[in-house]
Amino acid sequence: MVLKPVDRRHYKRKITLLSLNKLSYISKAVCIGAAVSAIAACSSTASTPLAGEKAHTLSDAVVYQTSSKEYPVLSSFVYNQAVAALPTRFENGDVVVMDVDETVLDNSTYQKERESAGLGYSSKSWADWVKREEATLVPGVADFIDEVIQRNGKVALITNRNKQLDNHTWNNLLAHGLPLTVSNTCVVGRTAEDKEAVGQEGMVNDKDLRRMQLTQGKITCSNTSTDTASTWAAPHTIIMQIGDNIEDVGGVTQESANVETLMPRVGTEIFILPNPMYGSW
Repeated sequence: MVLKPVDRRHYKRKITLLSLNKLSYISKAVCIGAAVSAIAACSSTASTPLAGEKAHTLSDAVVYQTSSKEYPVLSSFVYNQAVAALPTRFENGDVVVMDVDETVLDNSTYQKERESAGLGYSSKSWADWVKREEATLVPGVADFIDEVIQRNGKVALITNRNKQLDNHTWNNLLAHGLPLTVSNTCVVGRTAEDKEAVGQEGMVNDKDLRRMQLTQGKITCSNTSTDTASTWAAPHTIIMQIGDNIEDVGGVTQESANVETLMPRVGTEIFILPNPMYGSW
């Protein structure tokens, strides 16, 4: 079809108007895009630190230990059950064996400090923390220890803290006003001998040697006073074991522990506390 001259002019004018409208639309889109980018840039600049230390997110385990309501409920429940299982009065030589870390002393502040800085465990940082003597008490443990002492009981604190740090452990415990004396409490840290004993007859974890020494009257308490005769130089009978790790129970390891076999003893002579932050698992 051939267009008449008037039709051509109308056609050209229509194309021109369409082109101008399209150009206007593109210009508006560019302006809007630029404005959005500018706003986003300003927003990003305001919320993103340009310098300083990087913030590190705490693990769920540390948040649970330090902030949840479940943790103190569970810990207090375990200790209430342990109190109910105590004898009305201890026989001479009866003793409760307890771990220290996450059983008596709560070290979640150490874990929180390390994670907040993007760091993990190290033997030096751990030793420095112990020397600060700032660990708090695990919920429920103060009432439990009070009951043990009131009932003429004794406590052996068998810990895998280095034995050279035992004085700091003792000071930390006393700072909380617990009724501990050198007569009713024995603090025993780990030595190279404890590690080397693993694999010998009856020794499957690195606390077994100290447990055996306790029952034989050969335990070496770091907090024993030199001014008085030690009440620990005699055989003792372990009537209860409390810890946050299955290896706080004599004669088992994480790999060898049989839950079905242990369960009949749980709630009477074995008590395990929650600790999601670290363990032999």
